[in-house]
Amino acid sequence: MDEETSTIKQRIDNEREQLGRNLDEIEYRVRKATDLKTHFDRNTAWILGGAVVGGFMLSRVFRKSDGSGNGVESEPDAPERNAPAASPSHLSRLSETFDDILQGLVGVVSHKLHSFVADAVPGFGEQYAAIERERGRQSAD
Repeated sequence: MDEETSTIKQRIDNEREQLGRNLDEIEYRVRKATDLKTHFDRNTAWILGGAVVGGFMLSRVFRKSDGSGNGVESEPDAPERNAPAASPSHLSRLSETFDDILQGLVGVVSHKLHSFVADAVPGFGEQYAAIERERGRQSAD
């Protein structure tokens, strides 16, 4: 009986050690996944690109909301100084090009963010896909 008790204690000690190693591994992975400096070092271009895109989007939102288009009030009798000679169609085309670029960048950043979260959180991909299917069903109704 002493031998059996000693075997059980040894098994419990082995399981405790394994559990400790598993907890250490989980803690390491959580720290690694939440370390912003490491993510910035690995994804500097993406983060800076996202900041540029975000700034551009905010500038477009605020430019459209002030009504004048440029945020500066002009005097009716003041002559235009160094005003570029661009037609409305050129500006419209340029605006559409920026919108297309912006949509492409947002799509890429969205995909990268989805991939990052899916890699970091087990089961996220399946839940995300289910939500997208449900959203597709709702928009079809």
